[in-house]
Amino acid sequence: MVGATGPWRVYAADGKTLLFRPSARDRWRFEPVGGRVRGASQSGLSLPARSGGVVLRPVDSTARLIVDGKRYRGEIGVTPAGQALLVINRLALESYLRGVVPLEIGRRLPNEMAAVRAQAVAARSYAHTRIRTSVGRPFDLVGTVSNQVYGGSDAETALTDSAIVGTRGVVLRYRGAPVDAPYHASCGGRTAAASELYGAGAERPYLPSVSDRIPGSDAHYCDIYPRAEWSRTIEARDVNAALEKYLRDYVAGLRGGAGRAVAVEEAGRTPSGRVAALRIRTDRGTHVVQGNNARFVIRPPNGEILPSTYFSAESVRGPGGALARVTFRGRGNGHGVGMCQWGAIGRARAGQSWQSILQTYFPGTRLETIY
Repeated sequence: MVGATGPWRVYAADGKTLLFRPSARDRWRFEPVGGRVRGASQSGLSLPARSGGVVLRPVDSTARLIVDGKRYRGEIGVTPAGQALLVINRLALESYLRGVVPLEIGRRLPNEMAAVRAQAVAARSYAHTRIRTSVGRPFDLVGTVSNQVYGGSDAETALTDSAIVGTRGVVLRYRGAPVDAPYHASCGGRTAAASELYGAGAERPYLPSVSDRIPGSDAHYCDIYPRAEWSRTIEARDVNAALEKYLRDYVAGLRGGAGRAVAVEEAGRTPSGRVAALRIRTDRGTHVVQGNNARFVIRPPNGEILPSTYFSAESVRGPGGALARVTFRGRGNGHGVGMCQWGAIGRARAGQSWQSILQTYFPGTRLETIY
C-alpha cells in the first residue's frame, strides 16, 4: 500500500507523463500482472497494467511517500520483476545516509559524535563506490545487510543528521581512488586484513589487520560492546539439519546429502587470530568451509549465523562416540574487516576525533570532499 503525507502524483515510467493526482488521504495498491504493473486506489481509480511501471512523487519536497507504513524521502519507482514488483527509493546520497547511519551505528550519545561522523563518512564512501559500479541495474544499493541497512525517514535522528551535515560530501580515497570502507559491529580486539575475508590476492593496503588494544592496558576499545564475548551450543540433530540445508551453498561439488556429523574442527588460524576454515567430518566424508563462510554453515534452528569467525569449536561426543553437540565460543560480531564500530565508539569516548578514527582503521587513506 502506497500513500503520502501530502499531495502526490503518479507518473509513467519516464517520470514526466502525469497519470494521476492523488490527494494526501488517498492510498494506492500496486500489483504485478503478467510482467506489468497494475494499480488501484481506495478512492476507486484504477491504473491499467503498464509494462514500464510507474514513478510516484510527492508534490511538496517536505512531504514523504509512505510504503507499507514506512515513510521515505525522494520518489518511488515501481517496476515489474517477473511475478513480483521491484520497489526503488530514488533520492540524493545525503538524504539516503539519513536513513542509514542511525541504523548502522545505533542510538548514540553526544560524547560519541566522533564515532557517528566516522560512520557517516564510511557509509558515504561505501555508497559512493556502489553508485560507480551499479551500471546495468536500476538501483545502486540494497537496503539490507547485503549492502547497508536503510530505514527511510522514519530512522532519522537529530544526532546522526548533524553528523551527516558535519561531514557533507567527505569520502575516503586511497591513491586517488574511492574506498568502499567496510565496517562491522565489533572486531573482538583486532580487525581482519582484507585478504582474510576476500581471499588470497585480494590484499588492500588500506585494510590491514589493526589492533584495537587500548595503549598501556590489556583492554580493547571495543570491549564495551554488550556482547563482546559469546557462545553457541548446537545439538547434533540441529548440526545435521543445518548441514543438509546450508552446506552445499558453501562447498563446491557436493553431491548427495552432507551426511551425519562426526566432528567439527578448526582448520588453521588467520594472522588476526580468526578461524581460517572449518573442517566438518561426517560419515560421508570431510568438508572444509573457508573463511567467513564458516559462520553460515552450522546454525541453530532459528537460522542465526555465528557472530564472527573469532571462535573456537569444541565437539562433544555422547555414548558410543557419536557427536552429541558442538559448542562455539568467540569474540566480536561481523566479518572483522575495516572499521570496528564499537571500537570507534570506544575511541570517541576516549576523545579521539572522527578523522583519527578513520585513519586508524583505514591507514593510508585520505579524506576528500567530493561535492
